[in-house]
Amino acid sequence: MQFTTEEFGDVSDIDANDLVRVLDEDAFGSFAVLSSSDDDFIQAGNHWAPGEACEAFLARHDSDPWILEYRDSRTGKQYQATRDVTLAEAKQAFLSYLRGSSDWRRQFEWSEIDV
Repeated sequence: MQFTTEEFGDVSDIDANDLVRVLDEDAFGSFAVLSSSDDDFIQAGNHWAPGEACEAFLARHDSDPWILEYRDSRTGKQYQATRDVTLAEAKQAFLSYLRGSSDWRRQFEWSEIDV
């Protein structure tokens, strides 16, 4: 698996400990992508914007809002979680994806997006 972030670039053959360390540092930038191929990945992007909605999310969850997406190589379709997620939720989804589990898909509602 390859792990890519804005600040650290590409890391090949990432393991769970390194993934957790990078995401816990919260200095990786505004996005992270974990991919098994160019056509199969999970990604998170920071969705912070000035305003009341973001401030309320931060106050409720002690986290910026994040957009969580994945691309399914079998169908060629890309999906986005229907709600903002916390960084902790994104981290758990990344760890599940890294383990090869599909549990992360059941934790969220998804909608197909055009890319």
